[in-house]
Amino acid sequence: MIAAGRPVELPSDLAPLLLTVIHTEEEFDWSAPFERTANAITHVRELGRAQEIFVRRGARPVYMVDYSIAAQDAGVAAVTALVEGDPGAVGAHLHPWVNPPFEEVVSPANSYPGNLPRALEGEKLRRLTDRIADAFGARPVAYLAGRYGFGPHSLSIMQDLGYRIDLSAVALSDFRADGGPDYRLRDNDCRWEGNPAVLRIPHTVADVGFLCSGGRRLFEPDRAALFRSLRLPGVMARCGAIERVRLTPEGFSLRHLKAAARALVAAHVRVLVFSFHSPSVAPGFTPYVRDRADLGEFVARIDGFLRFFREEIGGRFGTPGDVLNAVA
Repeated sequence: MIAAGRPVELPSDLAPLLLTVIHTEEEFDWSAPFERTANAITHVRELGRAQEIFVRRGARPVYMVDYSIAAQDAGVAAVTALVEGDPGAVGAHLHPWVNPPFEEVVSPANSYPGNLPRALEGEKLRRLTDRIADAFGARPVAYLAGRYGFGPHSLSIMQDLGYRIDLSAVALSDFRADGGPDYRLRDNDCRWEGNPAVLRIPHTVADVGFLCSGGRRLFEPDRAALFRSLRLPGVMARCGAIERVRLTPEGFSLRHLKAAARALVAAHVRVLVFSFHSPSVAPGFTPYVRDRADLGEFVARIDGFLRFFREEIGGRFGTPGDVLNAVA
């Protein structure tokens, strides 16, 4: 399980800070096998739909771009227009199956960068880093492993390439079903790891419901075989006892997002990550936005949550770089 690192000492007067992280990537069928040729990015022309909300609410998103975005003129032009000359608003997002060199077998396990041999993982990230630097005029310092696939060599590779921030972890989550990492012991706090130190900021997850406290469930119904056989975890979610919520407008209602944020802020978590995948800004590319009706609800959730965070939580908006500057 991945739970390493040294706690970060945040300023005592830090107001709740929301980081908006956009997995900026190609379009592909999430239910189909991975394909090297699946690198269309037609949705980028619609990214302005979300950006308009960010501007209106004062949010400052960071676009974590993968090779398909950085290697195509349309992707570079779209992201460049959105970040308005701020190189700190662009980070690296490694999808191995569409990122050269193409040496590994395309498979679910190899879709997690951290499962690749060190030399191959390192070369893929080096090429992505160079491509982003060429396209956007600055080397990225923030990294997000594709499918959250941070592995045993990822930290040292990041250090070699000059990265300072990692956004790959997902608190309380387990991706082992098809070969991914196990973050069940990872909480929502920022941590330093390695020397030179890399600031690791996890994607935010909270347990909410009447059998939860401080964003964590009071017991684990999915750990016991008896409870699983009785389908107790699903029953408890339906009755509102325990629901696990990731801070994303993809698949979670505004009610859930508000409950998660309230619980974590009450538990003194001061840095929260609100994230989604860029293809969700257009219908038909992700399971969360299949048609125009879904899109309208998706956009409304983004707007509603940002408004709630600023006006009801009393939080502010920032970037991973702001966190690094506050604690470095």
